[in-house]
Amino acid sequence: MIQTNVVVTTTTTTTTSTKSTITKNINPESIVIKNLSDGETLTYSLVLIRGQAPGCCTKINIRTQQHHNLKSGLVTEWPIIAGEFRILVDLPRGINKLQLETANGIKKQLTLIHEPKKSRLRVTPIYVICAGHDGYFQGPASEDCSPESAATRIGLGARLLQSLTAEKLQEAGHARKTFQLERDLDGPECLVMHSMLNVDTARAMNQHELWEFVGREIMKGPLASRDRKYLAFLSCTKYRGAPSPRTHEATLASTQGHAALGGGGLALFGSACLHTWPTTLNQVLPKFLDKTIIDTDVLMDDSNYRGTYGGCLATTLGSVLHELAHTFDLGHTREGIMGRGFNYVDHVFIDKGIVTKKSPGNTDNNRNPRNGDLQRSTITLSKPLSVTVTINNSNNNNNNNNSQSITSLANSKAPRPCVLPELFGDNSKTKDLVANENSINRTSPDIDLQFNHQNTYVFETSFCQPDKIFWGPSCATILAYHRWFAEDNENEIINDHNSHYYRNNCQIEYIAKRNVIRSSFGIRVIELRQVSTGMVINYRQFPGVRPPLEAVVPPLSSPLAHTCYDAPLVIFAEDSVGNVLNITASLHTPEF
Repeated sequence: MIQTNVVVTTTTTTTTSTKSTITKNINPESIVIKNLSDGETLTYSLVLIRGQAPGCCTKINIRTQQHHNLKSGLVTEWPIIAGEFRILVDLPRGINKLQLETANGIKKQLTLIHEPKKSRLRVTPIYVICAGHDGYFQGPASEDCSPESAATRIGLGARLLQSLTAEKLQEAGHARKTFQLERDLDGPECLVMHSMLNVDTARAMNQHELWEFVGREIMKGPLASRDRKYLAFLSCTKYRGAPSPRTHEATLASTQGHAALGGGGLALFGSACLHTWPTTLNQVLPKFLDKTIIDTDVLMDDSNYRGTYGGCLATTLGSVLHELAHTFDLGHTREGIMGRGFNYVDHVFIDKGIVTKKSPGNTDNNRNPRNGDLQRSTITLSKPLSVTVTINNSNNNNNNNNSQSITSLANSKAPRPCVLPELFGDNSKTKDLVANENSINRTSPDIDLQFNHQNTYVFETSFCQPDKIFWGPSCATILAYHRWFAEDNENEIINDHNSHYYRNNCQIEYIAKRNVIRSSFGIRVIELRQVSTGMVINYRQFPGVRPPLEAVVPPLSSPLAHTCYDAPLVIFAEDSVGNVLNITASLHTPEF
């Protein structure tokens, strides 16, 4: 239990240049940090610290430096279960000296450096209030359900996912990279947007209609920017009650204005379970462990059939990560975060000993403990989404009654100004929420290079999966080289092997006649996906310092391939600088 309140303050996206190491020959009477190295640099501020402490200890304190005086810093207390602990600490920018100490006086010093990225690419959390709605989300009378509380919960939830993403990429063998948030650029924790969409109309729409409308409205308004992806929540979600719903489908049928859908540049969600989310760091652990039973007569149960507030938090926070990952071009996988593994994000922040202790009878986490049925959640395995909007300059200049109102609600004591993009200079420009910016340059000169088959990996069986929360191998590679995870600005010149290049999706192409992908920067990953579901059915990765400039598209002879060889498939590829190719094509026997 955390006894000291922690103020949630500024954060910045992740990236770690130094590899974390686990100390061998551990002294049983010492504190050992398992996932971070002393002096490590992080680009995000909300950091998860995992470690070991002597088995006799049950609690550990962490003190953070304030004003260059470690003794005057904030102190928070965290549990030690079976010798393991997990701590969340909020780092200000610069050098942070931390001191961990158990109740019996065992101490450990740890220095972490927080340096924001230089990129302008970020994720912008938005709370969408429909016309005619007061902005208060549905929840029990004991909870603050105001727009201000919603913005705080969304902001902290986004930071938890930012930290989780970094940890899971590190576990997958890549650097500790993650996406950047609006607050990392000194923007607000969460923006509140007053939509022109009427609340009754919104509640009559399905989630695809809501996603398209909100996407168009955002891209016609002052928040429109190619440097942003949007994480939006609808205030007007209304659960109408369903006594003891036996299926998740029955729950959804009783819910209006709900969405859990992501793709292109927008991930959109309902707010019916937002009351289970924490508002401060000291609430994170208790909220995940909250065994309060959901009253389904009045509140939505989106807990993966766990039936508790803590289960609702885990499933809904995980579904946000899953759908947000679609905006980073990820497809679906059989397991892991892009499958159904997102339901278990609580396992990242809670030690396994706590989970086991609290749930002794639940041995199969993928089964409904009430009736043994397979569990469900709001995620639907559907094809990727896209919407293209043409924005006229007049729409941005006339902000009287024709555009939404944007409010900045920050989670910090000091107000953060709302930073909006400059107006478009041209009379009309097309902005889109589509991730598939794939005009292919078929006039590029042929690249005559031998394929390096030794650097090709198909279905790596050695991939480490410490829990159900993991990025599949190809998903992790896509994120590791994705523009939204890069250190520099998308539009800046980058240096690669002493040569200067511009990032441009036109520089990666599919040559159908030879069934190869080509990029002058080197291919990092190729996936085949089903058109209808976006399910990855085969992939290849190309690690190392010199990836091939050309690579053959993987065959359909994998255990996941159940598609006719000539049936249309999505071919997705990414190169070393984040150029992506995302096309639908029918594969044929290559001609060499």
